[in-house]
Amino acid sequence: MAEPIDRAQTPVSGKPPVTARFLVTREDYADFRAAAGMAAVSPSEFRLIRVCGAALLVSCFVFLFTYETGVQYFLLDALLGFCGLFLLGWRKMLPLWLRARAGSLYAENSRLVEACTVSVGEGGLRVERPQYRAGLPFEALAWAYEDRAVFLFSLGAGMFCFLPKRCLSGEECVQIRNYLSSALRKKFRQEGFHG
Repeated sequence: MAEPIDRAQTPVSGKPPVTARFLVTREDYADFRAAAGMAAVSPSEFRLIRVCGAALLVSCFVFLFTYETGVQYFLLDALLGFCGLFLLGWRKMLPLWLRARAGSLYAENSRLVEACTVSVGEGGLRVERPQYRAGLPFEALAWAYEDRAVFLFSLGAGMFCFLPKRCLSGEECVQIRNYLSSALRKKFRQEGFHG
């Protein structure tokens, strides 16, 4: 009986897939959780949050200078201003909070420490873990995301795979980026990476 062809491992142009083998560290897991959280919020949602924060801040100053004075009015204005500043800085605070939360989850969960092998080639993505093995064409991915520390792949229905950039050379990062941008187009989003 013939073996099925694994498209994720069959290079079309003769280039072998980029393969990385790694043990998930606390830092890797924190980077993954921060990237997943940032990828879950669209750029337009971030803009809306910033606009709301700016509106709260402006209304704080308008109320401060145009309405009655008193302790309770001052406290309400201060609350408006604090909420406005919080929303303006939310994009910067979100990854910090997610990373802190991920560190405590990692410490509580020893199953997160597992060896992974991830291959990205012209045909798709191949993932191997002790309890999981899959080869997926790019068309099967819901989306992909890249930031300064990881490549994140959404397998759909809340399932993710990530590839830490610490395991890759600069050339390999460019090769993966080229695979993803040509295969996924608008479903591949890059944010906060330099280089």
